[in-house]
Amino acid sequence: MNKSLLFTLTGGVLLFVWQFMSFAALNLHGNAQTYTPKDREILQFLEGMELEEGMYALGAPSPEVRSDPAKQEVYAQKMEGRPWAMLNYQKVWSGDMTMELVRGFVMNLLMAWLLFWVLCGLKEASLLRCVLVAVAIGWVGFLYFPYSNFIWFRNPDIWAHMLDATAPFAVLGWLGHRWSN
Repeated sequence: MNKSLLFTLTGGVLLFVWQFMSFAALNLHGNAQTYTPKDREILQFLEGMELEEGMYALGAPSPEVRSDPAKQEVYAQKMEGRPWAMLNYQKVWSGDMTMELVRGFVMNLLMAWLLFWVLCGLKEASLLRCVLVAVAIGWVGFLYFPYSNFIWFRNPDIWAHMLDATAPFAVLGWLGHRWSN
């Protein structure tokens, strides 16, 4: 029990610190959050449109078009080669990240605990096996969400997500090997 708790706390902190380094200190994901000098103009325009908060696929067909295969074909031909965008519109900016940080840390603790549980269940828990299993789990998460999103939406920070799924999980695999035996 003590090893599990120690790994959970250490692993949760390691993941939390890694995410801070990746998204803030080292800014590995910066190319997915680039600045445009037209940002005030765009935001004022969007605010004037009175959109509801949410994600919008700009350039996507309307529900009416999507329900008719013939209209979908005409729409697809019309859109070929034209611009499109994903818009995540939020009405209010808040610098208070307290709850986001708390939820993120709790999620990191849960991931570390689940990983340790898996590593402790390995019949042959060699160092290489523990590291590979941990990285494989990181990659399952990476392939399921960031990479499948990249296939469709070309997120520019895909390589940073891949590093996020590899480096801290390799370290956790090494720690798991040491503490699960």
